[in-house]
Amino acid sequence: MPKPQDFSDITLCLTMGGRPDLLEQSLRSIQEKWQFAQVAAINDFADPRCDDVFKSIYPNGLLLSDGIKRGHHGAIDRLYAGIQTPYIFHTEDDWIFPEEISFGKIKKFLDANQKVTSYCLRNPAEFLQETERNKISAESAQDVDYYNLSHVHPEWYGYSFNPHLIKIEKIRDIGDFVQFKKERHVSVHMKKHGHFVAYATQSLCTHIGEGVSMANPNANKKKSKIRVWLRQQLNRIKAFVSKA
Repeated sequence: MPKPQDFSDITLCLTMGGRPDLLEQSLRSIQEKWQFAQVAAINDFADPRCDDVFKSIYPNGLLLSDGIKRGHHGAIDRLYAGIQTPYIFHTEDDWIFPEEISFGKIKKFLDANQKVTSYCLRNPAEFLQETERNKISAESAQDVDYYNLSHVHPEWYGYSFNPHLIKIEKIRDIGDFVQFKKERHVSVHMKKHGHFVAYATQSLCTHIGEGVSMANPNANKKKSKIRVWLRQQLNRIKAFVSKA
């Protein structure tokens, strides 16, 4: 197996809790490819199983797990508080990284483009409606291809908690995340200042947590039942209209 690439100016920051099986897959996919200056994780769910998984894979990592439930934005603030490296690789416990990531190129790209909030490792084709895709702007700078979604929606795509590389100075400029109620409010704030997220043109990460909620593992099961019932009713209406 090739030796992991060493990035001594990047800190891996991870939010986790409640999904030890997904956490292990996520951390293994990172550990085998890259080494970072520091690996820091916060467990906002008082979940000892995830603590054990993290310590088994990154015994020298910084684990913040004090049993205090701060909420997502409060946990992010606590996680970022002590970071000293120029860059943060942010992720959550339900993403894996099967592809190589050109961190060196992305760092130069972020340095040269101050209006770029971060470089997100997701391809927008994974989450945009087909009618929205014609509003994407395909751009390139410093040998990095990316998508600009600024015109897709008036509130979104100025910030994202999806896996991304971001400069620590950008985090410090934003200030405490607890001042924002939801992610879209952070996005609105960044867009007001002319910032946007640069999205990867080919997906560099894979979501493995679909249908598994950290806050409420049963929530998505209930939602799925509702969706099935709604589809059934819709199909009945369509069948009735077609016969009329």
